[in-house]
Amino acid sequence: MNLNFPGDVTFGPGSLKGLGKKIASLGLKRPLLISDPAMAALGLAGRAAELGRGEGPSLPVYDRVVENPRASEVAEAAEMFQDEGCDGVIAVGGGSVIDVAKGVRVVAAGGGAILDYDMAKGGIKRIGRDLPPLVSIPTTAGSGSEATLGAVIIDPEVRFKVLIFSPHLISTAIILDPELTVTMPPKLTAATGMDALVHAMEAYTSPADNLLADGLCKAAFEAIGQNLPRAVADGSDLKARGDMMLAALMGGMAFAAKGLGAVHALAHQLSSHYGLPHGLANALMLPAVMRFNAEAAGDKYLEVCWAMGLEAATPNEAVKALAGFARGLGLAGRLSDFGVEADKLEQMAASAAQDLSIKSNPLPCSQDELVELYHQAL
Repeated sequence: MNLNFPGDVTFGPGSLKGLGKKIASLGLKRPLLISDPAMAALGLAGRAAELGRGEGPSLPVYDRVVENPRASEVAEAAEMFQDEGCDGVIAVGGGSVIDVAKGVRVVAAGGGAILDYDMAKGGIKRIGRDLPPLVSIPTTAGSGSEATLGAVIIDPEVRFKVLIFSPHLISTAIILDPELTVTMPPKLTAATGMDALVHAMEAYTSPADNLLADGLCKAAFEAIGQNLPRAVADGSDLKARGDMMLAALMGGMAFAAKGLGAVHALAHQLSSHYGLPHGLANALMLPAVMRFNAEAAGDKYLEVCWAMGLEAATPNEAVKALAGFARGLGLAGRLSDFGVEADKLEQMAASAAQDLSIKSNPLPCSQDELVELYHQAL
């Protein structure tokens, strides 16, 4: 059994203020701060850069990370890392920012391009222990990337999400400050929270045996059921925001140990081909995948509902209850409502069949069955 707990987590409102001391404790002199345009516009990237500099010079900042990041963002940030003589990385943002930061560490240590480290092509063997330290500071509560061993980067030439994976990619330190999430609008709060839920659900229903990870999943279900609707309704609710950050952390820890499933395999292609936000893509695919998996995972789906405080007595009722939960958060619709075209389903299903997430689905899922799942959601 291998459960990869993150070793250094600081949690609580205002905990960002300790960034300077955290950087000093890691012996960093000139870390690169990686963020995105939204965090830059809100001033959060600049604030973190000031807190992180201590008494030293201003920190270099790369703030051009996009949602569903591409290999080009990693290359640009890695070039800045080298040009500025950096010795570590600070990630301030959502999962995309943290994934790019992980990619920069890999390229900084091993050279080449990030796609050279594709896990499907044996890239895990090229990633050593000597990665620059990473301080992850999530500003959303969903991806759990701060607690995982991988990064997902789009190869734009084939529109495919590539997994970069290694036990050495775990964050050196994590700062969870609920105050950083209060600026998330309701739709983003809902989508990222749904991502956290699906992480925990797919880890919980994975065939892998890990009692500790299952315990994390159950705690995440309870926290999400109680707090995600509150955070969507009132973004200033720091208790709900904080509990959602912990739920996202637990979901990330759990799927790092047990894997994901067909929801993520299918959702990754929707993000690669159509740019759908990852949490929304998960929500749109969840009912169809739950119906497909019900024979093997129906009892566990009921347990998910009960932990969340949702009423369900049969697997079919569990599907309806979780679809209703997502709908209540504003995450509803068909794939066609978001521009997905029927003639692209075969191509996306072929990619989904190669996605590593599919390996831990409760039931084997053929490419033809993946096409049918897309059709059900279309």
